[in-house]
Amino acid sequence: MRNLPARYKVCGSPLRGGFGEVYICNDLQLERRVAIKFIQDVNQKSRLRDEFVALMRIRSKHVVQLYDVILADNDTYGLVQEYVEGEDLLESDYPRRSELNYLKTVWQIAAGIADIHVTGIIHRDIKPNNMKTSAEGVVKIFDFGLSRHGGLNSQTKGFKGTVGFAAPELCGGGDCSFTQAVDTFAFGATALYLAIGPSITSFESSQFATLAIIPPAIRPVLEACMSCDPAARPQMKDMRNLIAPYLLRDTHQALAVIGGKKYVLNTQNRNITLEMGAVGKVKITYNGLGFVVSHVEGAVYINNAAVVINQVMPGSCVITLGNNGTSRDFVPFDVSNPEVVL
Repeated sequence: MRNLPARYKVCGSPLRGGFGEVYICNDLQLERRVAIKFIQDVNQKSRLRDEFVALMRIRSKHVVQLYDVILADNDTYGLVQEYVEGEDLLESDYPRRSELNYLKTVWQIAAGIADIHVTGIIHRDIKPNNMKTSAEGVVKIFDFGLSRHGGLNSQTKGFKGTVGFAAPELCGGGDCSFTQAVDTFAFGATALYLAIGPSITSFESSQFATLAIIPPAIRPVLEACMSCDPAARPQMKDMRNLIAPYLLRDTHQALAVIGGKKYVLNTQNRNITLEMGAVGKVKITYNGLGFVVSHVEGAVYINNAAVVINQVMPGSCVITLGNNGTSRDFVPFDVSNPEVVL
């Protein structure tokens, strides 16, 4: 048992695993529970430094917070971190209970990794047991012991990571370079695990195509996350943005005004038709995820570009009915901006 500063009261025996040990403590001064992490092997001190540097840079709702760094006995340093109670995602069946549960979970993971990548950090060990869900239902990513700052020096010697979740470029042995795309691969593998559960027997990306819990439009993008070609994997911010509309399904509203008359599009009124005689006519449909052009006749433009069928309406625009050779009408079209709240 380590000798900790008096303000930290240890709650039970330390948790040990991998390279580290974690003490769950009550911070008597700030009256909150914290997790204090130490590296067991003194030869692995660089891992604690890497974790400290990464957590200092990242500000995200979906990444555990670093509160402090303390000096304990034998000149060993500990990271005082936010404590997240409960089971990790390796053990949780919550994502598999419904499509909504699944999408809430993977969206939060994608959002957290996107926040990590904005700072230039590569986590390098994304997996279900490095994530927990807080009492408020917020997914938190932790364990940055293998993290690196992206750039020309993002290289490693030998394999470091977790089999099944590690990208192919990390598994060749010898010296290898890597990018943030290794986290995207691990995200895809994590998404596959969360959909199938402990019964999973292999991490084949083709399995996404048969998983009913995942909306069809998202399946091929998740499959692309696990591409053998790092350049073919999507950016995590794009993955986050792809999932978000499904969490906001049927909550959007749009307003168009023509000739002093207001037209509202929402779940109660999913279609509107805007027209100006025989000059131009457009039908816009709300499909629950967004607003799309479902029919067009004559001269119709959106922000001065000709309209096409199935075009997604931008969040705020001007629809023009008619052209320079005819009389024209200008229709402002505004979309509400609901946000994902978990």
